Amino acid sequence: MKNPLFSQSAARGLVLAALVLGSAQAGATQLIQNGGFEADAAGSYAPTGWTVTETMAIGGVVVDNGTLSPASGWATAGAAAGNNYAVLDSYWPGAFIMTQSFNTGAVSSATLSFKMFVNDNSADGITTVRNNLDVQAANDAYLPINYARVDLLKSGASADASASDVVTTFYLGGATGRKFQDQSNGYGDFSYDLSGLLANGGNYTLRFATASNVGSMVMGVDNVSLQVTAVPEPESAAMLLAGLGLIAAISRRRNRA
Repeated sequence: MKNPLFSQSAARGLVLAALVLGSAQAGATQLIQNGGFEADAAGSYAPTGWTVTETMAIGGVVVDNGTLSPASGWATAGAAAGNNYAVLDSYWPGAFIMTQSFNTGAVSSATLSFKMFVNDNSADGITTVRNNLDVQAANDAYLPINYARVDLLKSGASADASASDVVTTFYLGGATGRKFQDQSNGYGDFSYDLSGLLANGGNYTLRFATASNVGSMVMGVDNVSLQVTAVPEPESAAMLLAGLGLIAAISRRRNRA
């Protein structure tokens, strides 16, 4: 005889609830806001979700939809997708920085990806990397500085942080190719597995920056994404297991009836 306490529709409902719960736990979450810069109008100097920091000059970080840098007029690759992209152009001696902070709980997987090009429009195309973004100090010591970088910073670190405040560096150097002056390099695809780094969660800041006192180092950024999959909460995992156990018990009872 069938157990009157459990109907076939009730069992199906429990199966569906368990699947929904499991799916919710397994789904990836996007931690970067406005990574494609489509939330802004072209010509915006304050991209939504991002913080702009500029030293010694202003107007080098801008959302654009064309193929010429609004700051220096040098050629760019335009948007990688959609209408807009972000331009970081050290058109004048200085550092030009764009950051976004994020926080996350424990994760089972995390992937950072972005599209980027870097054009070195200095007279000789020589990359000169310093251990910081302090162009003023380089100027005072008559030292050339001419490079681009992408980093993950500790929570609360200043936009121009260096050394111990840098958790890891994703890009450090000059042009992503050898075209410069009147031509632009195309976009490169950058992807990094941060599952181990973000395993325990925490607060961090993603930074894109250019610095130069010898010409125009132009960076184009688009499609910035940080997808993470959270570790299931113990209570949720217990509920999922209990639900699956209940479904199994119902199935056994019905088979014996």
